[in-house]
Amino acid sequence: MTTVAPLEWMLEVAVLLASAKFAEALFMRLGLPRVIGYIVVGMIASALGYEMSHVTKAFAIVGVTTMLFYAGLESSTREFLRGLRNAGLVAIGGVVGSILCGFLAGLVLELSHMESLAIGITLLATSVSLTVKTLEELNKLGTREAQAIIGAAVVDDVIGLALLSILTGIARGSLSIIEIAEISSLAFAFWLAVSLVFQAISKSLFRFASRVGSEAILLVIPFSILMLFSYVAAYIRLSSILLAYALGLGIASFRYFARRLSKEIYPLVALFTPLFFVYAGSLIDLSELCTVGLHQHLKSIAVITVVALLSKILGCGLAAKLLKFTTHESLIIGIGMAPRAEVMMTAAIIGYELGVLSPSTYLGLLMVIPVSSIAAPTMLKYLYTHGRMS
Repeated sequence: MTTVAPLEWMLEVAVLLASAKFAEALFMRLGLPRVIGYIVVGMIASALGYEMSHVTKAFAIVGVTTMLFYAGLESSTREFLRGLRNAGLVAIGGVVGSILCGFLAGLVLELSHMESLAIGITLLATSVSLTVKTLEELNKLGTREAQAIIGAAVVDDVIGLALLSILTGIARGSLSIIEIAEISSLAFAFWLAVSLVFQAISKSLFRFASRVGSEAILLVIPFSILMLFSYVAAYIRLSSILLAYALGLGIASFRYFARRLSKEIYPLVALFTPLFFVYAGSLIDLSELCTVGLHQHLKSIAVITVVALLSKILGCGLAAKLLKFTTHESLIIGIGMAPRAEVMMTAAIIGYELGVLSPSTYLGLLMVIPVSSIAAPTMLKYLYTHGRMS
């Protein structure tokens, strides 16, 4: 792997950002979402054996964290809680769909029940950042279906944490349901507490920041809090980007502050978010996929890729339809929950290292990432730019 010298990260950031923007212009001209261009740049970098520096990875994390924070500012805790029942049911639909599709894949590929369960659990992990970026590009973050997708991703994150712990416990022969319940409950309680606390103090925070009088203080104080809570979230194994969304929801209860902050933080979103998706694309190691005998595992790849897409499109989409969303909105929700990225990759690696997943299954799961990352944004753009279904 090519590594970066201490000061060469500056050149790296310049080249990757310029490449991302060039790819963005090209893919938009082709009528495709800009985020696909970013991912392709990362995949090309990975294919060339290039490894991003820690500094650039840090900028990438700042990009996706501020993007979800910005998305939270577009809504509010009150709106989120009002839609929590719907979001929870959509997430449960995705969980049921993923588990059933895992067993369906196991049936077709003649796998053990344990490996089938592992596939289902691994498929739970939605990469909501990809969907949020696409919705933001299409100016659809404030829609009912967008709020359902992000809310479902929050619930999905907690359920996925619990089920991944169950899988690990079964594989190691040390399963503690009480411990798993405690971890999941504390994770969601912490997420909700952040949102509710900042809903209560948003006006006071704005007044305090306004009185300090330092340059750009209305941006600096919330951004510092954002970074602090993102660190805490990562420490307790809760998604830091979804906690960033919770913080945005809380502050959004004071609309004047939220509007001011949205304008100030958007340049950070526009500047650093492309780096995150370039980084996400670079995680897809094409050389690894080729060295493990891609042609020898085509059946596993095809089956797992298809069930991965269907698990969320059908599971979340049917749940949304039962909740009285239109067919068009339900399809958007299902597709919006379909992308998988770094979280699913982590779950797949854990399953593979524990010996629960075979090489063919592991390869099939890895292939889900580029396919869903390209297919979902493309389908979302098509659904929003063409006719609606009732």
